[in-house]
Amino acid sequence: MDGNYQSYVNRVVQMTLPANYKQQLKNIQSSPKFINGKPVDFPGFSIITPPSTEDNYNKNFYDSLRGFKYRLMEDLGHNFFLGLPSESFHLTLADLIWDKTYLNAVKENPNFDNILLSEVNKIFQEYQSFVTDAQSLELEVIGLSIFPRAIAVCLAPTESSYEPIVKLRQLIYQNEQIMKLGIEQHYDFAAHVTLGYFDKIDDNIDLAKVESIIKDVNDLWIENSANVFQLKQFELRKFTNMINYIRQPEWATITLN
Repeated sequence: MDGNYQSYVNRVVQMTLPANYKQQLKNIQSSPKFINGKPVDFPGFSIITPPSTEDNYNKNFYDSLRGFKYRLMEDLGHNFFLGLPSESFHLTLADLIWDKTYLNAVKENPNFDNILLSEVNKIFQEYQSFVTDAQSLELEVIGLSIFPRAIAVCLAPTESSYEPIVKLRQLIYQNEQIMKLGIEQHYDFAAHVTLGYFDKIDDNIDLAKVESIIKDVNDLWIENSANVFQLKQFELRKFTNMINYIRQPEWATITLN
């Protein structure tokens, strides 16, 4: 499903163009993943980079991200924009399974987690042979994007970094055993780090003001921030909600040179 490198860049650039913010804001909704500012149960698995506090390679990047998250919270209002805890910031490489789909899968097969852990471990072993001599992959910030329920900073891999990421996703989503678990690719790859979710959206909200604030923050980010993300490690993580990502030491992980 993921296209070639140029199609990726074209798509993500469109997502981050400030000229498109007005249209994007027409579709925003309150996120059901939080109630009164608190995360609700939303269990599942994904392949992600280590959350920011465990990421030894991108401190400056996450420091910048934290500052701009707080700027959005202050200028947009804490009730409207619910910033995520900075400790949970991460980059997702492959969504696997979540929410009711995951709960139903576990109900039908109590051994689901163990099977998934085993299959992802095999996939990572195969992938390791593909990237034996690979250096860390680089992604560059394109800008802020307004999702229907969130604001995120979007990134584009360099051309040489794109192929290894797509290869990983192909190994996962085209794996017969993974498909038998009910896991399938739902989205084209769009590298992003979610800053926060929309919480309370009033009927009389001034969308022009919201648009202006996000444009200003986007301009500040592009001008003054650490704009390169070093992708050196990713791993299988289980989440219980949108701020809690856990793993055991023996779970599958890849560390690049």
